[in-house]
Amino acid sequence: LKLRTAPRVSSTTPASPAGGLGPLSDFVPAMAPKLYMTYVSQPARAVAWACYAEGTEFEEVNTVPFQDTRVDKYRGANPIGAVPRLEEADGFVLNESHAIMCYLGDKHGWTLYPADPRVRARIHQYMNWHHQNVRRISLALFIPVLRPDMALPRETIDLFKKEIAGPAGTLDSIEQWLSTSRWLCGEQPTVADVSCYCEVGQCLDKFTGLFDVHGISLAPYPRIREWLAECEKIPGYEKCHEVLKGLGPKIRGKAVKLQAKL
Repeated sequence: LKLRTAPRVSSTTPASPAGGLGPLSDFVPAMAPKLYMTYVSQPARAVAWACYAEGTEFEEVNTVPFQDTRVDKYRGANPIGAVPRLEEADGFVLNESHAIMCYLGDKHGWTLYPADPRVRARIHQYMNWHHQNVRRISLALFIPVLRPDMALPRETIDLFKKEIAGPAGTLDSIEQWLSTSRWLCGEQPTVADVSCYCEVGQCLDKFTGLFDVHGISLAPYPRIREWLAECEKIPGYEKCHEVLKGLGPKIRGKAVKLQAKL
């Protein structure tokens, strides 16, 4: 994969004990944008991974969703009180992972965001489809464990699980795309692949094992399994999945206990 080298520097600015955002790091170039994020967040992990793959420098600002994102200063800059958020040195603020990746891809000429209009059209097609399809993997399997305050009704979760692995469902659609090209949007990886992996890959046994806990098997999806392995070769993968790997056993344990109560 002919991607740029990872950034030379990327410091983490932790959230303060009081819940506010910590001081700026002295080790990040003054013009590097801030990325408000946590590696537990799938969308934030995707943005960070794309930046590492492309060698785009940024300052990590460790931000706890529904704590740091609720303070007046955070919401005052953009009413979307969520992570990830990008903030440029001149005060430009942008939320939503897909918008951030497209913006940075345009600005820096990312290989993961090719200029070819048809490839971009396919990327945007995937990104629009993602929210009501692939994103439901997290809503049905991940969020009930990590964010019980956001848990959906049981009936909705069961419906989403059927849509994930059912006929003509989410995994079937991904498998079909991968049957016509090596990657989701063509013959090279793009930000669409990075975004999709962060939702699908988190459920593998090497991380949380949530597919196994919920009886979802990837055995019927050989192309997805091959694609997952190829995605893991994209630079920045290891760095951006360290936190998830460390939390994986705990998340799986909680998921098993939650399933046992149903």
